[in-house]
Amino acid sequence: MTKRKIFLLVQSALCLLIAVLLASSAIRIYLEGSAYQAAGHPSEWIYSREKVAAALGPILPLVLASVVMTVIGLVRDIRDEDADQPVQDAELAQKLICARVFEPSEDMAKERALQKKLQIGGRAGFAVCMVPILFYITNAAHFAQADAEGLDRSILSLIAFIVPWTVVGLACLIITTLLQAQSMQREQSAASARIKEEKEAGIRKDPEAVKAESALYRTAPETAKRRVLMRRVLLVAAVCFIVAGFFNGTMKDVLVKAIRICTECVGLG
Repeated sequence: MTKRKIFLLVQSALCLLIAVLLASSAIRIYLEGSAYQAAGHPSEWIYSREKVAAALGPILPLVLASVVMTVIGLVRDIRDEDADQPVQDAELAQKLICARVFEPSEDMAKERALQKKLQIGGRAGFAVCMVPILFYITNAAHFAQADAEGLDRSILSLIAFIVPWTVVGLACLIITTLLQAQSMQREQSAASARIKEEKEAGIRKDPEAVKAESALYRTAPETAKRRVLMRRVLLVAAVCFIVAGFFNGTMKDVLVKAIRICTECVGLG
């Protein structure tokens, strides 16, 4: 492993650690502030500058170290060499190579059927895991306690119930996706062998037919350029509106409205 790779791994681990510490500090401040309000101080703010400053104190050295490493990486041009490489799309590669086959083989048909079953199974497993969550959040009895302490217990119970089911559902999707990728690779190997057989037998598919069946060639170059230009224009417009909203005070108005929604409409106040 090269020094460049070690530097990038350390920088990534440092950013991940900072994110975990910030999230845990925010949760800790909320729990302590909620408990303090429930103890007879309902007018006290849960989050304040003093509390945030105290929580950021131990994390500040890590943040400074991350900033220093970022500056060093920019100065010495330390970056991931694979970052500019195009993303390997297994499904697109599968379609491109299978489109060159004149008549799919039995192995290719089996792998294609297996991929459909895995896709349906993964989505069905995720949907089944979401059913208990739906029943839980639609049951008003789980959120009947209106005081601050009861609300905290309800939120913690909700998190404790949702997280395991969500993890299981995501695991179903991840496992089936990995199995699909392996099946696609096997289908590509079978397609390559089939192409070789057809080539030896003098059977070749028309290149224009291959392009017509491939989604990669269905979009005209002019259309692709217009789409890229439109995306860039929308991005620039979004940035301009964000900057304009920041300077004309809209950001503060949105923050105040969000606070009022949480404390009045939802009933957290």
